[in-house]
Amino acid sequence: MPLKKLVCSTFNRNSKKKSGMTIQNNKQSITGHGFRNLLFLLILYIVGSPFLEPYPSLAVLAHISLSVALFGSVYAINKQKNQRSIAGLLLLPLLALYWLGFFDILDFSRIGAHLLFTIYYALLISSFTLQIKNSRRVTVKVLYATFCLYLIIGLFWGSLYTLLYHVNPGAYAGSLLESTNNASHSFNYFSFVTLTTLGYGDITPQTAGAGALCQMEAIVGQFFTAVVVAWLVGMFVSSKNDTDND
Repeated sequence: MPLKKLVCSTFNRNSKKKSGMTIQNNKQSITGHGFRNLLFLLILYIVGSPFLEPYPSLAVLAHISLSVALFGSVYAINKQKNQRSIAGLLLLPLLALYWLGFFDILDFSRIGAHLLFTIYYALLISSFTLQIKNSRRVTVKVLYATFCLYLIIGLFWGSLYTLLYHVNPGAYAGSLLESTNNASHSFNYFSFVTLTTLGYGDITPQTAGAGALCQMEAIVGQFFTAVVVAWLVGMFVSSKNDTDND
């Protein structure tokens, strides 16, 4: 009997070690400078491109900055499960339709591009969320990834608004839409205003569907602040306590 208990005890300890090693393997730290570079490119596009819009000769630079940011986002995606390859394959037709729409070569390309934008941004949101979730501890790179995730969420909803506006121009109205030639910049602005539940009133939904999208984004924005930020703080405190105990 003692020998049997010893064997069972040894087996249980080995099983626990293996399960612990499996959990540790699933928890991978974010490496490289992909998120840092992407954060810089996203801020450059979101903040800088609206200032270039009034100047036709410089407006192309805004579209180039978005294209570069999209290329940079591929390197921030996790390599596991071929996510990076899928993103690269999706990005090629997206940019093709985007630039065809910019030069007015194909009439439907704008709608097709914004449809692919929403799908691509959704892929980024899924990949970034999993990388942050699987991080072992809060580091500067995790903060870069969290900030990128927040900005991509804003761009995702902005592309949804733009897509709906192209399909149904009466879905949104406002003074800002009447004074711009690029609805994408206006809806990106409107998206972040809605995400933070700020609301200036210069763009307003005019249909039930448009209002539902705005409502959902406001809920996501509150959820991000209440849950994701709290989770990061909790993980930071936990990792600090583990370090102190060691």
